[in-house]
Amino acid sequence: MKNSFAAVAKRISQIRGIDFFVLAGGIIVYTLVTLRTITASSIWFDEAFSAYLTKFSFVDIVRYTATDVHPPFYYWLLKIWTSLFGTNELAFRSMSLFFAAVAIVFGFLLVRRLFGRKAAWLSLAFLAVSPMLVRYGQEARMYTLVAAIGLAATYTLTFAVQSKRRRPWVIYGILVAFGMLTHYFMAFVWVTHWLWRYIVTRQTGARGKELCKRFFAGGWRFAHVIAICIFALWLPLMAVQLTSIQSTGFWIGSVGIDTLPGYVTNVLYYLEHGKATGWYGAIAIIVVTSITVFGIRLYKTLNQKQRQNYLLLLLLAVAPVVLLFVASLPPLKPSFVERYIMTSVLSFSLVASVTIVLGMRHLKARWQVLISLLIVGSMILGVSNVYYYGNYNKNSSVEVLTKQLVAEVDSKAKPGEPIIASSPWIFYEAVFYDTKDHPVYFINADTQYIYGSLDMLKYSNAHKINDLVAFTKEHPTVWYIGYTTDQTIKPARDNWSLLQSISLHDSIDNVDMYKAGEFKTN
Repeated sequence: MKNSFAAVAKRISQIRGIDFFVLAGGIIVYTLVTLRTITASSIWFDEAFSAYLTKFSFVDIVRYTATDVHPPFYYWLLKIWTSLFGTNELAFRSMSLFFAAVAIVFGFLLVRRLFGRKAAWLSLAFLAVSPMLVRYGQEARMYTLVAAIGLAATYTLTFAVQSKRRRPWVIYGILVAFGMLTHYFMAFVWVTHWLWRYIVTRQTGARGKELCKRFFAGGWRFAHVIAICIFALWLPLMAVQLTSIQSTGFWIGSVGIDTLPGYVTNVLYYLEHGKATGWYGAIAIIVVTSITVFGIRLYKTLNQKQRQNYLLLLLLAVAPVVLLFVASLPPLKPSFVERYIMTSVLSFSLVASVTIVLGMRHLKARWQVLISLLIVGSMILGVSNVYYYGNYNKNSSVEVLTKQLVAEVDSKAKPGEPIIASSPWIFYEAVFYDTKDHPVYFINADTQYIYGSLDMLKYSNAHKINDLVAFTKEHPTVWYIGYTTDQTIKPARDNWSLLQSISLHDSIDNVDMYKAGEFKTN
């Protein structure tokens, strides 16, 4: 095993001279762009759930994720990361930035290995300003880890298929397993690899039993045995999640005619399809049309080996998108969310770079430069949209302002006055910012423990008010926070008297949703 990882390390260490400095420069650009606003937005529910989960042991993390929607590997890593670097916003979110940089490295290596330096350099330019990568490099969730594993596995696959040794296949199998232990929709990446291997095997002329024999030959079969053995312990818990939890579909809207165009505009601009109007829409059409037309022409001019390589990148960019779309059609529950397929989001940049460098090489250089600038320019505009929207929840159309609300309460509250959250959702967000002077609580009797994500609250007394009467005797003045369309927030109990109120303005939707009230409780 040690030699297996040493082989990969040796491959990576073969980056020499100017390639090393170009790659380092690209990562520095990405890091600076992402760090600029990494702590500007409030922690929102998904991040807050991740942060709260790290308070528990590794075993408890398994217990609580088993009743939620995702496997535990990301949360294990986050617990280790924060134990090393702290538990503030930057510490929690910086792990995502780190794995985004890892994804950039493997994207660069993959293109460089398959199509050479020029294409790799251009892919780096696209990746460094990818708005989706910037957005999720700023969020304490597993999506950049997913992208890093997906691209690392694809890179490993490209030399594993040419190797007669099992060591690269061992690494590939481990990556498959830990990809699945990070996010279930990584399965679409592995299905893409299967599809690519099937096509490549058919191109050898094999059919029927011979095709099956070659497809499952040697290292490929061995890698998946390793993956299954590692993942097998989680399979029973996965079955529970998929049948009783994820089958509900939760908040995800149905797919429609604008889903795929919306995917493209999010990749380029971090904008929904309906907002990518005017020049946004025109440039998106030009970019997609150019990549499609010249991609088809390029494929026809490549030799068999180059076609296989190009097909791998193309399938990685397209197949998971199509598969997730199909998996969201009735009678299945909708599950199409762009961040779930981050490997495909980044693979768009890889395909675009190869297509421009090789597919347009017979044109005058200015056309290559023009399309490249259109993509880079679009993505830079997309980064500005990321800065503007922050962690704005596009599904509920709410700008998350819990951080700002707690800060306002802290500035007005007297020492010792507690904060009570009106719902478990805002509690998870607010407790991240609680202080000794103004600790955050929730009321047990007012909480319906319907979802598995609330089990951490249900089975623990931390921050829980079990006896509200006794609590209010000890704290005759409290702050009650929540989000509501009412003019002021209603108290948790009718006999509470409002002393003062706070209302925060959502500048994106021009509404006042986040509110707090100071109440005399007796």
